[in-house]
Amino acid sequence: MVYRLKAKIRSVVCILLVAVILAGSLPGCGVIKGDTVMEYEGYKITEAMYSYWMSRYKTLFLYAYNNSNDTEAFWNTEVSEGVNYEQFVVSYINDYAKRVLVAMKLFDDYSLVFSESVRNGIDEQIDVLTEAYGTRSDFNNVLAEYGLNIKTLETIYYAQAKLDAVNEYLFGEGGIYQVTDTEREEYYLNNYYCVEWIYIYTDAKPRRGEDGGFITDITGSYIFDELSEEEQREQQEKIEELVKKLDEGGDFKELREEYSEEILDTYEYLPDGVNVSANDYVNYGTGFIKLVQGLEIGSYGRYEEEHAVFIVKRYDLKDFGELTETELAVMNDFELYVADAKEEEFYSDIEVTVNTEVADRYDIRQIKGLTNTNI
Repeated sequence: MVYRLKAKIRSVVCILLVAVILAGSLPGCGVIKGDTVMEYEGYKITEAMYSYWMSRYKTLFLYAYNNSNDTEAFWNTEVSEGVNYEQFVVSYINDYAKRVLVAMKLFDDYSLVFSESVRNGIDEQIDVLTEAYGTRSDFNNVLAEYGLNIKTLETIYYAQAKLDAVNEYLFGEGGIYQVTDTEREEYYLNNYYCVEWIYIYTDAKPRRGEDGGFITDITGSYIFDELSEEEQREQQEKIEELVKKLDEGGDFKELREEYSEEILDTYEYLPDGVNVSANDYVNYGTGFIKLVQGLEIGSYGRYEEEHAVFIVKRYDLKDFGELTETELAVMNDFELYVADAKEEEFYSDIEVTVNTEVADRYDIRQIKGLTNTNI
């Protein structure tokens, strides 16, 4: 499972949570029947709940990874070995629905209760949505187009809150399965790779301002200027020269100072290399991660992306206890990954009944997602 994707999705949930309902993210496929999609010891995930999550997470993934563009190319893009976005997102939703289902039972088994702030938060959210449409009747009329009503929506919110409560009870501070330092270290040793790289542009270079920094457009993306054929040849010669020096035993760090076309100041606070994992697919790309995973310690390899080439060298990992606060901070969402891995192991051991005939009614490519993220 690619946890980095999960982490990023969680980071945008708060941005779009209200908009999911306001902008009509639920499927426009007529009245939703109340069939059961999943069942666990008398607790059920209904068709309405499942279709809601399908629409919601379709929107969130498109927003996070494809600038909200719903294209066939996106769904066909490989996320990890043999898994495209369609398969990953559906798996993510099924996993989430399963966790909510199990948590609904565990919430009762552990005799948990909602705090006043949780109840007030759900009430306030319903009130905000209702006010946006005018009256409860108006809001119900909108939801009815998708087989929902305010009560059903409230039920979904409480089901999600039960998952949060159970996870906090089990895995939070003082919980039965609280993450230990030993588990953190094991996760680090089993999932991370220490690397450095030399980055050279090939057919285009990002435009720089007077201060030497890169110029971006309104989306935050670099503005590239194409290189002439002669300049492209010079760049290829530069790469070949670098590789030859490395093959002859040249010092990687020294050659990095000489050849890399990144702004190296960014990495001055990481003198021992950058720790990356498969979770960092979104930051570096599948090809980069696959290259790193295949490198022996002390060896280097080459990865080409649009406009540039990475020459990557792998180093020994530092002992976990020797990592600085800065190094841990740069390992984006490390604590989240460790906890999520533990949660996934816990929930994966529990078997639930899935009605695939009902679940298969919902095609992530075809289902209607959020249409307006500005509300």
